[in-house]
Amino acid sequence: MTDNHVMEVLMSASSPTSLFQNLRCLHWLDDREHFFPLLCTLLGSTITSIRVGLPLTLSSLTQPALLASLASRCPSIQELDGVCVGDSAESADATYKVLSGLRELSCFHTGTLSPQEFLRLASLPALKSLYFRLNTHEVQSNSTPAIIPQLDQVHLTASMQYITAAGHFLGSMRLPFCRSATVYIDYDDLSYDPEVLYDPLHILNLIVSLSECLSPALEKLEVELECDLEFIRGDIASRSHVLGFNVLAPLLQFNRLKELRLKCICTSAINDASLKTLAQSWPQLELFHFGGAAGWLVSPSMTFTALVHLIQHCPRLHAVRMSFYATPVDYDNNPFFFETIPNEKITMLSVVMSPISDPCAVANMLLRLLPKLERVDFCRWLLRDAPVPPLFNQSDDDWIVVNKILAAKNKN
Repeated sequence: MTDNHVMEVLMSASSPTSLFQNLRCLHWLDDREHFFPLLCTLLGSTITSIRVGLPLTLSSLTQPALLASLASRCPSIQELDGVCVGDSAESADATYKVLSGLRELSCFHTGTLSPQEFLRLASLPALKSLYFRLNTHEVQSNSTPAIIPQLDQVHLTASMQYITAAGHFLGSMRLPFCRSATVYIDYDDLSYDPEVLYDPLHILNLIVSLSECLSPALEKLEVELECDLEFIRGDIASRSHVLGFNVLAPLLQFNRLKELRLKCICTSAINDASLKTLAQSWPQLELFHFGGAAGWLVSPSMTFTALVHLIQHCPRLHAVRMSFYATPVDYDNNPFFFETIPNEKITMLSVVMSPISDPCAVANMLLRLLPKLERVDFCRWLLRDAPVPPLFNQSDDDWIVVNKILAAKNKN
């Protein structure tokens, strides 16, 4: 937020735009409405990106004025962030009319949308990326899915309370050329219950809907569920939230996938064979974040062999986050380990809450598989007033030993 004196000097200038003749990007984070005339004055034909912070503070009078200025002053705008569609049919119509006149608008960040408003915005001629929160009160299952061919990127936020409705919404849409999709499930103020994580059946339905909505053209997928470690300390050691391979199987069709981020889900039921199937289905993977954001304390089924499968079948990988049981495996008489081409792109490996035994042997195995590895990132036991499960009792100290061996190797 700029101080009053600077704002008043700018407002007193005969032509503020003359001070910023080559302005391309404008981020306006001030929520004081009496300075919005200055914002409108700063808008010029050179601007291609505008971000208006705190969009809910825009009044019913301010937003139309801002939109009118956009239409007349910024004909080349490509990215717009912070303008809401409106809370009435008249406001939504006016907003859509202005946006449809911005012929180069390719990326739009907005607030809450109904399914009908989403479809309307998705039809804008140049729009490729749309960020929005779903109005889950109006979601209905449609017998005939709506086909939206032009969207390349979609970022959907919905409340955990309405995760089922979010699945119905996704299942009613078809995005055949979408290459990047993000689904973020959070807790709003009315439904916030930090002691409740998720029902695995809801996650399965959400994943199935995503597989129906998206096509094999998909390259980036992120699914994140909000969690609060301060409240879920008992649940992170419970198997009630463990997801099986059947939950992930619908994603196997995305054979062009380059980035996969599945956050805050428990993957402890996925074993080495299942991980191999996943890796073989996604040979172009470059980034693989496989659960772990909540620091799950359920013993993982994957072992070091799962990491070998991942490196063997996904040679482009440069970033990996996954939990596995890091225990030495006798590969001396097994050509599988030695036939795997080492990955020299990975310099940091995140193992989250992974149990480990014989850290010296694990470090040597990692160096044979990842010769450029500089360090291992791991989660420490954060809940000081709760006992450490026996399996993870020595994990912190043992991973520290691994990092010391890596540091010594890199120094040489």
